[in-house]
Amino acid sequence: MTVPPPSSPSPTLLAAVRQFNEGEYFRCHETLEVLWQDEPGPIRAVYQGVLQIGIGLLHWQRGNHRGARILLVRGDELLRPFLPAALGLDLAGLSAAVASLIEHLDTPGGPPPLSDDRRPCLSLTAVTPGAG
Repeated sequence: MTVPPPSSPSPTLLAAVRQFNEGEYFRCHETLEVLWQDEPGPIRAVYQGVLQIGIGLLHWQRGNHRGARILLVRGDELLRPFLPAALGLDLAGLSAAVASLIEHLDTPGGPPPLSDDRRPCLSLTAVTPGAG
C-alpha cells in the first residue's frame, strides 16, 4: 500500500527550512536527519539531498571548498529525480542556486567567500493533493 504524501510540509520540515534559510546548516542537518531516518520510501532522498547541500554550505563557510563542492554536487544529484518540487519544497529553485554556487567554487584563483547574498534559500511551493 502506498501512503500519499502530506498535503503540506510538516512542522519539522518547516523548522528545517527556517534553519537552512537562516544559515544554521548544522541545526538543519540535525532536524532533517530525524525526518530522513523516519522515512522508509524513496522521498527520503529529498531530505538527504537538502541535508547534504546544507552541510556543503557549512563546509564552504569554514573554508573547505573541496568538501563543499563534493556535498553540493551529491545533494543536487539526490534532488534531481524529484524536480521541480517535492514535499512542498521548490527543488528546481534550489538546484539552480546550487549549480550557480558550483560555478563560483570552480572560479580560477579560488572561490570567493560564501556571502549572505550568495547563500541559496529553500522556498516552499504550493502543494496540490497527490503531489510529492
